[in-house]
Amino acid sequence: MVEHTAENRGVAGSIPALATVARSREPGSKGFVKSPPGLPGRLVRLCAVRAARFFGSAVLVALVCIVVPSVGVSSATPNAVQVPNACGRVEFVSGLEAVFGRFKTHQQALNFRTTVTSRGFVNANIIEGCNEFRVVIRGIDTFDVGVDLQSEARNEGFHVTLECIQAKQIGRWEGILGHGRDRPAANDIVARAAAAGFPGAKLRNDPCGGFEVYVAGFADKASADQFAAAARSRGFANATSELN
Repeated sequence: MVEHTAENRGVAGSIPALATVARSREPGSKGFVKSPPGLPGRLVRLCAVRAARFFGSAVLVALVCIVVPSVGVSSATPNAVQVPNACGRVEFVSGLEAVFGRFKTHQQALNFRTTVTSRGFVNANIIEGCNEFRVVIRGIDTFDVGVDLQSEARNEGFHVTLECIQAKQIGRWEGILGHGRDRPAANDIVARAAAAGFPGAKLRNDPCGGFEVYVAGFADKASADQFAAAARSRGFANATSELN
């Protein structure tokens, strides 16, 4: 079982990252992930993992788009509910994305996507932002899988970056039990929670890969704080309350 703390979770923002590619995955389509053969098990320096989320603000009759770093960590301090972006994409699901390139026009992105898919990365899509079009692959559950995909793409000549996507807040208080590096680790936390008297725990993607284990249904911060305190007393050292 692996629980991520605020110190060891992948956090949004521009940060240098080190990761170990421990083993090759089964041969498969480059449409998602295929580890390069014979990659030694050593530390490799990755590109900065960057994350951005979009905020929109209205000033008189003009709408101005700004980009700010988002932090993919649980916190007991609530943040303001995000305002839907007037020009960009509102994200409803957090997760990791591999960015192959950014372009000013949709046609440029289409042309590049054709190149990417012709080299075997058939799941590449185009995401429209405020002032750019990104060619990306999403649906990456873990940071390790993202590293494998990044390595494969670099072997094909694509300078892929891994970026964290933070979903918009919905204004609901929740109790966070922990974080798993992958789905099996997160499911172990769910099973342990049920055994400790906290049934109904669920999983969702963390912004930078991995999964967050949470319990919803609290009326206010006080009740969520009470739940988190009880969870800590039963062995969930990193339990906290969070305004999602």
